[in-house]
Amino acid sequence: MSNTVLVIENDAISDLALEVTQAVLAKQEEAQSVMEDPSGPLALARALSDFFQIAAALESGAGLEPDELNALCGYGLDLLDRLDFLVRKIEIMDKRQTLARLFATMGVWIARRGATIDNLQGIADGFGMIVNGTSSAEDLSALCGFMEEVIDAASVRLQLDEDRGDAWRPWRVINLNAGIAATRSLDPRLMDRTFDKMARRLPYDMAGFLADGMRQAAVQQVPDEVKDVLRVHMERWPSKATH
Repeated sequence: MSNTVLVIENDAISDLALEVTQAVLAKQEEAQSVMEDPSGPLALARALSDFFQIAAALESGAGLEPDELNALCGYGLDLLDRLDFLVRKIEIMDKRQTLARLFATMGVWIARRGATIDNLQGIADGFGMIVNGTSSAEDLSALCGFMEEVIDAASVRLQLDEDRGDAWRPWRVINLNAGIAATRSLDPRLMDRTFDKMARRLPYDMAGFLADGMRQAAVQQVPDEVKDVLRVHMERWPSKATH
C-alpha cells in the first residue's frame, strides 16, 4: 500500500499525537491564551501521555471491565477533541492531515478493543479528509474497511440517527464516506456490500448518493461493472427520499 495507509497500533497512534502536541507546545503562549488555563497545553500533553501509557497496557493484554473501557476510550477521544480545538484556534494548518490520521486510527483502535464509540465527530471528519486526499484503489478499499469497523462500534444512540436535520452529523458523514471510498475503489463487490449496508443505515440518502455516483461515473472512464452496480442499486432507490 501507499503511505496513506493507517497503522492501527498504539505506538503509531501515540507518535501522531506527539507530533501534533509538539506543534501546539511550540505555540504555548497562544494556546494558553485560547485555553484560559494557567497550565496551558502542558496539562493536555501530560494527559495524552498518560492515556497512551494505559492504551499500551491494554494492547499488551491488560483487561478492563466494559464500562471502564468505554469510559477510558471516551476520555481519549475527548482529549483529541481538545487537541483539535487548539490546532484550529491557533491555526496550525500543516498538522490538519496528521490530526485526521490520529482521529481515524484512534477510532479503529477503539473499535478493535471492543469498546463502544459515542463520539464520532473527529473520527468522521478525519476519515472524510483522508478519503478526499486518497486516489489509490487499494487504499480506498482499506479505508472503507476501517470505517466499517468504526461504524459497527458506534453506540445505539448514534445508530438510531434521530437528528436527521443536521446534514453534517457524524453518523451520516462516515457512512457516506464509506460509500464514496467503495465507489472510488472501483471494486464492484465492495461497492455492492457497502451499498447494502448503507441502505440499512441511511435509506433516506441512498437515491441522492447513487445518482451522484452515476453522474460522476458518466464523466469518468469507469468500468462497466462499476456502472452496473450503481444501476442495480438505483433501481431499488428510484427517487430521492425526503429528509
